[in-house]
Amino acid sequence: MPKKEINDVEIYYEINGENEENIAFLNGIAMQTALWKAQETHFQENYQVLLHDFCGQGQSSLEPNKYSFEQHADDFYQLLEELGIDKTHVVGVSYGAEVAMQFALQYPQKVSSLVLGTAVSEIRPLLKAKIESWIMAAETHNGKLFFKVMAPYVYSNSFYEEKGEWLENRADQFAKSVTKEWLDAFISLSKNFLTLDITNELSNIKVPTLVISGKEDILKPPYYGKIIKDEIPNSEFKIINNAAHGLFAEKPHEFNELIGKFLGSTT
Repeated sequence: MPKKEINDVEIYYEINGENEENIAFLNGIAMQTALWKAQETHFQENYQVLLHDFCGQGQSSLEPNKYSFEQHADDFYQLLEELGIDKTHVVGVSYGAEVAMQFALQYPQKVSSLVLGTAVSEIRPLLKAKIESWIMAAETHNGKLFFKVMAPYVYSNSFYEEKGEWLENRADQFAKSVTKEWLDAFISLSKNFLTLDITNELSNIKVPTLVISGKEDILKPPYYGKIIKDEIPNSEFKIINNAAHGLFAEKPHEFNELIGKFLGSTT
C-alpha cells in the first residue's frame, strides 16, 4: 500500500495513468479512495489520476484532534511535492471540496482548475445541527446507528427507493468493519468542519472553477453552492437533478460529464 510520511503522519495515496496532466479527487468526510472508482475509471484515459485519504480517513493515520483545513491543504501540497506533481486539476466533494478551496487559497500556484461538489463555505444553524447529530451518533461507537443517522442526509429519496436493499446491506457491512478509532477520527473531522468560515476569502480564488450541487441535497442545499459561485470570480454553477449529497455516487455519469466538459473548456 503506497504511503508517504508527511507532516509526521502517514498519508495513503493511489496514482494511476501515464498522462501528463494530473487530476486529483479529494474525499468527502466519511469517504476513502475506493469510492472514487467511477471517476478513476472515467478519467484515467486522459489524465493521471491521484487519490488520497486525508489524515483521519481510510488508510491514512487516524489521529483525532490533529485536523484543520489548513493542515489538510498542507498535507496535500506536500504529497504533490513528494510525487513531483507541479500542478493539478482539483476535484472535491463536500469536505474534500472545502479542503480544495482552502488549498487554492494557500497554494494557488499548484491549481489548474477547481471542481467543487456539494460544498459550503460557511456553516448556517441547520447544517450545524445536522452535523452535531452525526457527532452524537458517532460518540455511541455503534456503527449501524451511526450509518442510519448519517445516510438519509447523503442519499436522495429516489436512491432509497431504488437501492434500499443495498443500503441495508451497507449498514450491516459498515457496522462490522468500522472501528472506535475511525469513529473518533470522524468526530474530530466533523468538529473541524464546524469551524469553516471562508466565504469572505473566496474572491481571492482566481482559477477556473465549477461548482456542482445536487437538487435534492438536504445536507448542503444548492443555495450554498450559489454563495460560492457568487464569490469566486468567473465561476460556473451547475445543478444535477434527482441527486442528493452523494451525487458523485448517485449520478456518476452526469457528474463525470460535467467535469469533463468543464475541463475541456479550460484548455
